[in-house]
Amino acid sequence: MTDRTERRLAQAFLVAVMLVAIGWGYVILTTAPTSYRITEDMVDRAFIEKYTVGFEKYRDYILGHEDGEPKTPKWAEEITTVPAETIITLAREYALSKPAALIAGWGPARAARGEQYSRAANVLTAITGNIGIDGGYASGFMRAYSSRETASGTHGSRNPVEKDAPPRKNSLYKLRGGTNPNSARIHSAKVYDAILRGRAGGYPTDLKMAYVVASNHLNQHPNVRRGVEAFKALEFVVVHEQFMTPTAKFGDIVLPVNTFMERNDIAPPWLGSPYYIYLNKAVDSLFESKSDLDIVRELSKKLGLPPGLGAMKEEDILRTIAGRRDDISDYEQMKRDGVVKIKLSELVVSFKEQVENPDSNPFPTLSGKIEIYCEHLAEMDNPLLPPIPKYLTHSESYDSPLAAKYPLQLLTTHYKTRAHSTWHNVPWLQEIEPHSVWINPVDAENAASKTEFGYMYLMTGGKYAFRPKSPSASCRAWSTSARVHGTIRMNKG
Repeated sequence: MTDRTERRLAQAFLVAVMLVAIGWGYVILTTAPTSYRITEDMVDRAFIEKYTVGFEKYRDYILGHEDGEPKTPKWAEEITTVPAETIITLAREYALSKPAALIAGWGPARAARGEQYSRAANVLTAITGNIGIDGGYASGFMRAYSSRETASGTHGSRNPVEKDAPPRKNSLYKLRGGTNPNSARIHSAKVYDAILRGRAGGYPTDLKMAYVVASNHLNQHPNVRRGVEAFKALEFVVVHEQFMTPTAKFGDIVLPVNTFMERNDIAPPWLGSPYYIYLNKAVDSLFESKSDLDIVRELSKKLGLPPGLGAMKEEDILRTIAGRRDDISDYEQMKRDGVVKIKLSELVVSFKEQVENPDSNPFPTLSGKIEIYCEHLAEMDNPLLPPIPKYLTHSESYDSPLAAKYPLQLLTTHYKTRAHSTWHNVPWLQEIEPHSVWINPVDAENAASKTEFGYMYLMTGGKYAFRPKSPSASCRAWSTSARVHGTIRMNKG
């Protein structure tokens, strides 16, 4: 296989139409079809009137009554490069198919203003009446039956720092179960900024220490350069690890934690499905490594704190957790078989109860309905959190000065040779798929394509090399039409 072979051959595709937009355009691809459906009266008005609130305000925004810019397929084409006719065709197909599942993946949401994409996708499912029905889809967390959320009987201790702290102004604190509403907490994407700026920057405290467990933070969170500055600024860093990761290199103390092969455990699938896996350890903990629990128990003794989960042994803890779950009936059989499959009496359809009996089963919102317009968000009066889904530009948008200087947008994706950063150090996997930058041939033909991270050079034989600014980094380049013009891809981890 040559460097110019289309890299999409490494994956299997089963699609009738594949849309490829520039990286910031997916919120538009969930907005423009709504414009077409509204103007063509291809919405489920009965569903909208019975189960939603705020459609009129969203309609006014879509049709341009609010800002003078109708969000038409033609408008979308100019920004995303996806032809307007393609958008119209798919808009009709989705509107006329019932049921239809709009499975909105998470990739487009993991970008600046990405939450607007997820919200706009949910509006599409609502105005076509595809929520709460078999074969439809509520474009949310992609979780139906969740073995992860079954009560385990274990509870974390309260953080005394959070006592009496007011809710964050930018959180849905009025909702029961709202995400991290406490103002004493710091969003994970802002941790580096909080370390470097502290109280002077509006954060609740001046951070002096980091205790890192089950995380390669520098590898997995945005703005690595600022992360390096932040870790250097800390007075003390402790890391639990098996490998000398980029994060572990900043540890003043690195505690050797054992692997999942050296301890017993019960593992529900991450996204939640009707089964559990029992992890029977293969070997005892090697050398001086310990489990995370044993490490914190040893530290608790030295700090004069009660041990986590009392003095229970590993086996007793797992047996207690299993005994408190309704969907694990036989712990010993689970240990023997290594898995428990949960038999469901019927298919799980999210929000089925809300649609079939809304009076007894309101949606988990303040209004009890699907909030296309959210009054709770309106009260925040924050232009970055509008009460309806909107297309919001940002400092790295296609029309920003930064984009003119650095025309290639870097996308980092999950990939088959590693899980996040795990397995990247396995030589066999590196041999199967060397770490590469993927670039469109049009961009690659520029012999010195400049990005914020380095330069792409045309080498002999039609091959390309990527020279990062960092002298310690190394990478090769694939020229492939599987990458949309204007973007480059480098797999995360």
